[in-house]
Amino acid sequence: MGGGFRFDEESLREFVDMVRGLMEEEREFVIATVVSVKGSAAARVGSKGVILPDGTVRGWLGGWCSENALLTVALSALKEGRPKLVKLVMSGETLKQVSEDVIEVGTPCGGEVLVYLEPAYPKPHIPIFGNNEVTKALSRLAQLLGFKVTVIDPSAGPEDYPGAKVLASLEDGGVRLDRHTYPVLATMGRTDVDVEVLLRILDKPVARVFLVASVNRAEEVLRRLARKGVPPDLLEKIESPAGIDLGAATPEELALSVLAGIVAARRGGSGRPMREARGDPVAKVVKELRRRAEATPS
Repeated sequence: MGGGFRFDEESLREFVDMVRGLMEEEREFVIATVVSVKGSAAARVGSKGVILPDGTVRGWLGGWCSENALLTVALSALKEGRPKLVKLVMSGETLKQVSEDVIEVGTPCGGEVLVYLEPAYPKPHIPIFGNNEVTKALSRLAQLLGFKVTVIDPSAGPEDYPGAKVLASLEDGGVRLDRHTYPVLATMGRTDVDVEVLLRILDKPVARVFLVASVNRAEEVLRRLARKGVPPDLLEKIESPAGIDLGAATPEELALSVLAGIVAARRGGSGRPMREARGDPVAKVVKELRRRAEATPS
């Protein structure tokens, strides 16, 4: 590699172990890698570091000046969910972001450092409250799509939920509730349980909460929560009836509908048919063919 950097197998192994540890702890972070160095700079090509949401930097990216300059952009990448390529220009008198991808570091070195920032996240998580054929199907489908699944119900057994973590209650601990979490309440009529669970999780930083219920029962749950003092902005985190309208008639189809709603919420999808969201080539071609047929003399 250029820039005088010599491959250090031990350092790389330590870095990989650090990243693996953060992933096992289900933390989110940004991996920063120096990909180019011009002129005078303390960083070297191949230098790596990890930037945590609290601003902590682990590893070596060229010292405090470079690391401090990267913080804002790194946290932006983490929030937006997309990688960024940032140029650090070692000039100017103060730290200044010239553009989205260019930062003056405020040092007289005169060099330039190009850093690739890649956000990393824990596996998206679906805590499922309930134990029935819908929750069993949802657990299977969610794991196929790469979700971590935790089933919380006193009657649930691990034999019914292979690959999932099974807990009797939230008090058992180990239930991650963060912005990568999409709780599903599928208790099938146990309104008291739904209200109790929602009171416990709505003030947590979960992305969305999916309540499997009829319109009337969902209204009852919401009114009970309101009477207990839950504010409107927290009630708005609830999506009910949960899922995308597929005309679902079986437990598996209902689970698919709910999971489709979760994917749409996670990816920013509209839930509309693809031909409406992206365009309808069938309608276009058929219309052209019919127009030609009408224009052709019989």
